[in-house]
Order: sequence, then C-alpha cells, then structure tokens
Amino acid sequence: MPAHAVDLETKQQAVTWLLPPYSYSLRQIASELDLGISTVQKWRQDLVNEAHKFENNKIDSSDYSADQKFAAVLATAPMSEHEVASYCREHGLFVEQVKAWKTVSISAHKPQQESQYKLDSARRADRKKIKVLEKELSRKDKALAETAALLVLREKYNALWDSSEED
Repeated sequence: MPAHAVDLETKQQAVTWLLPPYSYSLRQIASELDLGISTVQKWRQDLVNEAHKFENNKIDSSDYSADQKFAAVLATAPMSEHEVASYCREHGLFVEQVKAWKTVSISAHKPQQESQYKLDSARRADRKKIKVLEKELSRKDKALAETAALLVLREKYNALWDSSEED
C-alpha cells in the first residue's frame, strides 16, 4: 500500500530548510513537518544529485594546534564520559574529536620495537616457508626428470626389442 502523498508546499518548505542558510538537520525537519526521516533524506539526496553543496558534517581537526589537542587530551583523561561531554560543550569540541586525538596520542607513544620484532619474526617465518617450498619444488622437479628419463629409456628398449622380433 503506497504511503500518503506529501503536498507540494510541505516539500518546498522542507527543501528550503535543507539548504543554507537554514541547513536544518533531517530529524528536525521531519519532526517539524510531521514526515518520515527517509522522505526528507530522499529529498536531500535529490538535491545532492542536482549538484547542491551542503556543509560538511565531518569533524575538522585542522583548526586546532598540536598543543591545543594535547591539552584537551590531558584535561579529559581523568574525566568520565559525562564530564568529557560537558567539557567538550564548554570548549566547542566534539567528543569524537577528543577520542580520536587520545587514540593518536596513545599510538604515538607506543614503542616501535614491538612492531619491528613482529615484522622480523614474520619475515623469518616467511623465509623458512619459502625455503621449505623451494626444497619441495626441487625434489619434485628431480622426480619428474627421473620419471621422464625412465619413460624415454623404456620406449627405446621397447623399440629395440620390437625391431629385432620383426627380423
């Protein structure tokens, strides 16, 4: 059963709110106009297909210096999730930004020796496996050559005896 049709005025209002300077969220428009989010999302996709530009929703961390990022990570380290969210609201940050900065900071301080050791051991294991496979290949090549030689000799032997019986 098809969904009820949305009148043109409602669609125009939603499209207006999707575009700048309003740039309302999909949920906000859907709740305001009593529509489904998927309907508003489809209209937004139609606008994108018509080459309309929307503000980038991605978090841009290039606006902050390394010192500011590190200070935010240090300040939020002992905090609970709720306190981190409050801190981020006060300082105009996103919780995801601070978490990403923390992850980068932690990975930057991990010793590189562990990963180098893992790489070296993996290389050694690969070399051993290659050596074993090369030995097996060599053995099979020799066996194949021996089999071919025996077949040739058998054919020659059979050819020799077959010609002497005909005499």
